[in-house]
Amino acid sequence: MSMRDYVALTKPKIVWLLLLVALASEIIASRGLPPIVAFVGLFLAGSFSSLGSLALNSYLEMDVDAKMKRTRNRPLPGLRIVQPRRALAFGLSLVALGLAISWLTLTPLATLFIGLGALVYVQVYTVWLKPRTSWNIVLGGFAGSCCALAGWYAITTADPLIAWVLAALVFVWTPSHFWSLAVITEEDYSAAGIPMLPSVVGEKKAAKFIVVNTLLLIPISLLFFLYLAGTGEVVYLVGALFLDILLLATNIKLLITPTKSNALLAFKASSPFLAVIFILACVSVLL
Repeated sequence: MSMRDYVALTKPKIVWLLLLVALASEIIASRGLPPIVAFVGLFLAGSFSSLGSLALNSYLEMDVDAKMKRTRNRPLPGLRIVQPRRALAFGLSLVALGLAISWLTLTPLATLFIGLGALVYVQVYTVWLKPRTSWNIVLGGFAGSCCALAGWYAITTADPLIAWVLAALVFVWTPSHFWSLAVITEEDYSAAGIPMLPSVVGEKKAAKFIVVNTLLLIPISLLFFLYLAGTGEVVYLVGALFLDILLLATNIKLLITPTKSNALLAFKASSPFLAVIFILACVSVLL
């Protein structure tokens, strides 16, 4: 057991995207650089809460992880952390620290969404939805939406429509991204008894769902254009349309030929999509 194993529990590769969404939403709400206390507070609160939630996910799914090739060497199923309750205490402590920092530095509404994001991811998604329904990732995607809402409401309660457009971007992007991954790892999910969509309906039908979901994502990604003016409009519109077309093209290729290699291509196209969209939104607002 080492500190590296505890860090691995928190799946830090996921956290950076959650933080980018939250901080970008804060910048967009501020229409510029936010107050330093709000920016640092959101960074710390979002980091600890997200890291803690992911550590709790690792604790709750250690038996499932042991059944999957992709995850069986993680610290808990790999027995590098031999007392699981320590992982539980570690995760709970991080979430509590994140909420405390949020309460001291941000607005009550921002703290509410940070707490709600943790609750939805840990209890609603991990415990209730993931083992029971193939729509798990659709409903569980609201946990990521809470990052955008926390960032927005850390600054203002004005323009709630734009706040929820940003939240909807995360919510609708999530299925296209994770269903592509689930096509690649379908055997793992089947072995673990997790009803991810491709394991339940097959690769061909899952590809149809991915295309339909992306067709819903595209107009939502363009709605943010209405919030902009001047040079920012052009920058955002050109960038968003390029990403939309690229993502849809890879999804259609997967639909025509539903192979793991095409699923990997769709997954790679979706991976930077959300980050680049939010970065484009920040740049466009600043312009």
